[in-house]
Amino acid sequence: MIYSGEIDPAWLITGFLITAVGYVRLLCPWRTLWRDVCEQWPALLIAMLALLVLWHIRATVVNGLSLHLLGGMLCTLVFGPRLAVLPLTVVLAAAMASADAAWATFGLNAALLILWPVGLSVLIAALVRRLPANVFVFIFVGGFFGGAAVVICTGWLLTLVLWLAQIVPWGPLLEDYALYWMLVGFSEAWLTGMLLTVMVVYRPDSVRMFDAVQYIDNA
Repeated sequence: MIYSGEIDPAWLITGFLITAVGYVRLLCPWRTLWRDVCEQWPALLIAMLALLVLWHIRATVVNGLSLHLLGGMLCTLVFGPRLAVLPLTVVLAAAMASADAAWATFGLNAALLILWPVGLSVLIAALVRRLPANVFVFIFVGGFFGGAAVVICTGWLLTLVLWLAQIVPWGPLLEDYALYWMLVGFSEAWLTGMLLTVMVVYRPDSVRMFDAVQYIDNA
């Protein structure tokens, strides 16, 4: 997460515009969004509370930067990209408030920590659908390896932005920040794979991007 608002305003404006366009494309039309939220609100509430805990279990490294689990891949598989951004947005706002981060960076942080992971998750899910229709393929490739890939790519993109925006020099970023995202990716993979397995086995209907007919009946 980027805490300081003392960076080039171009980055803040770009992040805000990307986030605004992304949210409008995902959330409109509002009427059907409200209907989906009303149907899924217990699960969304549970996801939000769980993500609040995960995002606040942070390891602080160089220059106050921190690493934490994201939960983006699991949220996208369970809720679909449209609803996945809702609990992630609430959690990002709570994390920024608790860390006393500059609110001017909200758009940039949302683009990096919400829209980018959700977009990657959608891409990985699309690739998984092209693989042999098997429940283990969905869990291991989509959940385990997909969860790790999303976190690692998100961490490396954040590292690149921190360097390009001249917030932190490249040397400390590479040695004390970027490489540690590999460890976070392993933890994310384990957690995503475990929870996805439980839901697919006991509540397959709760995973929106899991087609029981394709992966179980026709496998």
